[in-house]
Amino acid sequence: MKQGNLSGDGMGEATGRRSFRIEGTFCGDKTLPSLNQYIAEIGTHPRRGGQYKRQYVMIITSCIRRDLKRWKASGPVILHYVFAEPKKGQKRDRMNIFSLADKFIEDALRDCKVIADDDPEHVINCTHEFIYTDGVPYIAVEIEEIRKEV
Repeated sequence: MKQGNLSGDGMGEATGRRSFRIEGTFCGDKTLPSLNQYIAEIGTHPRRGGQYKRQYVMIITSCIRRDLKRWKASGPVILHYVFAEPKKGQKRDRMNIFSLADKFIEDALRDCKVIADDDPEHVINCTHEFIYTDGVPYIAVEIEEIRKEV
């Protein structure tokens, strides 16, 4: 696993949104693995899936703590993702990338206590967008808090 630059800015406070960014090549020339890579790892050894998940959740957790500090959502959220994949090389299936990244990121948000839980009551929805970059690949995550009307 190569180390990348864990950079981000935590901007978005004025709009009621917070964000963090996972930037670097932690899985070959990509930021995070795809679901197909995860399934292949599980096939190598029954415990490898848990090890694989912990490895990537730890990277995500570091980015969350760096960018969001100790901020906690006060209610349900919508997660907005931007995946910047490398322009060169093989193009991966978008839903395989999104599904595993979403799972790992929601678990990391829960572990950091940014969200109380990753169930549908706390994470109402998510959106995702894919772009291709000549630069360093990244995943930008914006957390939109939903204020419940009383």
